[in-house]
Amino acid sequence: MAILKMNKISVFGLHSDRKAVLEELQKKEVVEVSESGAEEAGFREAAAKSIAHFDEYMKAAESALEILDKYAPEKSGLFANRRVLPIKKYHMSSADSKTTLQAAYQIIRCYDKIHEHTESIRKITAKQIALTPYLALDIPMNTSGTEYTLVKVGTLDGAWTDERIQMELDAFGLEAVHFEILSASRDYTYIWLVFLKEQERQAAAFLKSIGFSEPAFSLSHHPPQKKIEVLEEAKQKLTQEIQGCVSEIKEHGSYRRDIELFYDHLSLRKDKYQVLSKIGMTEHVFFIEGYIPEKYADSVKQHLEDKWRVYVELAEPENPEEVPKEFQNGLFASPVEEITATYSMPSPTDIDPNPVMAFFYYLFFGMMFSDAGYGLLLSLVCGYLGFGKRLEKPKRKNYQMFFFCGLSTIFWGLMYGSFFGNMIYTVSTTFFGKEITLAPLWLDPVTQALQLLIYSVAFGMVQILTGLALKFYALWRQKKFLDAVCDAGFWIVVLLGISLFAAGMGLEVALLENIGKWAALLGAAGLVITGGRNSNNIFGKVFGGVVGLYNITGYISDALSYCRLMALGLATGCIANVVNMLGAMLGNSVVGVFLFIIIAIFGHSLNFAMNMLGAYVHTNRLQYVEFYSKFYEGGGRKFEPFRMNTKYYQFSEE
Repeated sequence: MAILKMNKISVFGLHSDRKAVLEELQKKEVVEVSESGAEEAGFREAAAKSIAHFDEYMKAAESALEILDKYAPEKSGLFANRRVLPIKKYHMSSADSKTTLQAAYQIIRCYDKIHEHTESIRKITAKQIALTPYLALDIPMNTSGTEYTLVKVGTLDGAWTDERIQMELDAFGLEAVHFEILSASRDYTYIWLVFLKEQERQAAAFLKSIGFSEPAFSLSHHPPQKKIEVLEEAKQKLTQEIQGCVSEIKEHGSYRRDIELFYDHLSLRKDKYQVLSKIGMTEHVFFIEGYIPEKYADSVKQHLEDKWRVYVELAEPENPEEVPKEFQNGLFASPVEEITATYSMPSPTDIDPNPVMAFFYYLFFGMMFSDAGYGLLLSLVCGYLGFGKRLEKPKRKNYQMFFFCGLSTIFWGLMYGSFFGNMIYTVSTTFFGKEITLAPLWLDPVTQALQLLIYSVAFGMVQILTGLALKFYALWRQKKFLDAVCDAGFWIVVLLGISLFAAGMGLEVALLENIGKWAALLGAAGLVITGGRNSNNIFGKVFGGVVGLYNITGYISDALSYCRLMALGLATGCIANVVNMLGAMLGNSVVGVFLFIIIAIFGHSLNFAMNMLGAYVHTNRLQYVEFYSKFYEGGGRKFEPFRMNTKYYQFSEE
């Protein structure tokens, strides 16, 4: 249970074997290829161009699949896996690739046409709406007048009447003017007017004075009614073309599998070219450098040298800082490896924190989720998904982690006497007239909240001390014996002393108080004496330890952070109890039973989701902030082997 030891691997071979060797390494998925110093002139530029083409074609394939998902969706289960194909089929011929790419582009063209026509229909509809107030007009909208007349069509702000318009005309001294109100609303009045051409200047001044404005859209040579009909015909034609494009996209749904395979084919080729851009090459020879886990090194070396004309060299890495990191743990600890990887991969001097962290992770998650019923559901579902064959192996780890979290939740639910809150008591008393309870095996969080708070802080102190013990071990392993004692050992003594002193006070045991007091003082004296040892001046050496002792406030703050173990555990049970109480409001009746079932399902589902999320987030926080900060440096790089990285298909040797 540790960090995998890595070897440096170097592969030398002839150009004729380069492609086959790379494909074999890709299938093996155990070698991370690193940059090589030597290169053939212009080759990396050519590889970069090929990668750009692969990206372009992959983007087209992905876009086509998204369009198919929209217009020709395929039914898939909640936990759908990638389809399995023999590994020999991951290659596509040039002809098949060309046909598939053409199909993808045709799907995209159809979609673009749909989008374009949809936008055109939107604009036509907007114009029809704009024309609607002018439907009473029986002349073309663009009519400007005749030989002797001037015609104006437009709008006035607000609601106008014939009388008001006539009054304005009279006030302006305009006569022989014809006007009609076409339609009106509270905000606008739509109108057309006919003036004599000799009144053009007066007409312009009049229209400006009453706030007249012409339509913002282009004026048609058709009357409004006719124009709306023409636009409707155009909309129908566009709609038919859209339906034709949709039908064509659905017909191309038969290419879905080919497009998916094409995408994965390109993905594998892209990865291969990215590796090709890293390897060294001369006129006749290629050279691959990288890292391989030590446990695979000899077998891979033997396999490559037996099958091709290559020479494989294995060596210890020269620079530990550059070596990628990979965890190797058993069933209990491996599910939480991703939690650590999300925080940071270990540095060369770090130890694998997962085996110890896993214990605390499951323990604290269970304390916060704290209901045996919820834990049972979590374990059953995640156990099936995590250990069955329903999901692919890489997808199982998270479910395995939550399976163990569920077991811990069952344990703490029994300790607290909570099974869907107090459902057993509520159901038995409400519907059966009997009082049956699930008694807590340890304590009741509601009535003994203070005791639970004390225990929560105590559990937190145990994890903090464990973190310091791991720091002591890591420093001792690096042969930094003085640092181990001064930077970790004395703090362990101080915190143990404070813990014993507090326990002695709580239990009223004078011996524990005295031992704790003197241990804390002894540890503090050690910190004060040695805390400034690395300082370059006498002032720092004398007072550095005193300043360092101030960090005790940080440790106390960290310990108090574990109060969340009590708070979240209490919240889960209390909310569950409230749900049960609400469900039992109508008592033992047909309606009461029905109401209880509905409220129980809805309420407990909501409580389950909300508190599971809270337990997950806060458990992660306790590991990242309170635990890892004590001993874990991080900053390492994750091992990323050259692999069969696909999205839609699995390729199997079988």
